[in-house]
Amino acid sequence: MNVSLFQNATRKTGKRERTRSILLNSALDLVAQQGMETVKISEITKHAGLANGTFYNYFTDRDEIIWEVSFGIAKEISRQIDEEMSGVEDAVERVLTATMAFIEIAVDQPEWGAVVISASQHTAEMRQDVTKFLRADLQLGLDQGQFSVILDQYLLDQIGSLVIVSIRTQLDGGANRDITRRACDCILRLLGVPIGEIPKILARYDKLTQAPH
Repeated sequence: MNVSLFQNATRKTGKRERTRSILLNSALDLVAQQGMETVKISEITKHAGLANGTFYNYFTDRDEIIWEVSFGIAKEISRQIDEEMSGVEDAVERVLTATMAFIEIAVDQPEWGAVVISASQHTAEMRQDVTKFLRADLQLGLDQGQFSVILDQYLLDQIGSLVIVSIRTQLDGGANRDITRRACDCILRLLGVPIGEIPKILARYDKLTQAPH
């Protein structure tokens, strides 16, 4: 499945917002194909079928539109994860739910996944914005006595790297839930969960998520 993040705006709003959304979708397509460091304004407008000067009616420069695309994706993924996490109070379950959902959304939407990978390498602000939710769940796990770890940016970056590698591997080789499970296994080890308990936790989680609602 491949859904343009900004397509709803092109259908429901006035001409100005539609044109802006067309430019955003164009930038999304190109960043997914090329990575964010090489995309040019002229390429964005050409791909959108618009005049070069039109760009500056909506964005001041290339960095602004790239930033908006990246944060638009991060915001939408976070929204979907929030729905998955509704009512979940156990820290281990929250971390597993968020990790699996993030990876699966990024793999299911290859353009989004490609932008997430590129942004993780080039946009520190986006990394910090995404990991603030993870930080809260890790603190909850410490408070609940389920994690034994130093909660700092280094830990957050380690977890983020495992997630990014899982996404990249599946974008290159096809969706594979076992790769996602292995990332979760590594993350639980990083968090100080006893190694002998991890298979049981993952099995319990699988049973929980596969149960009829």
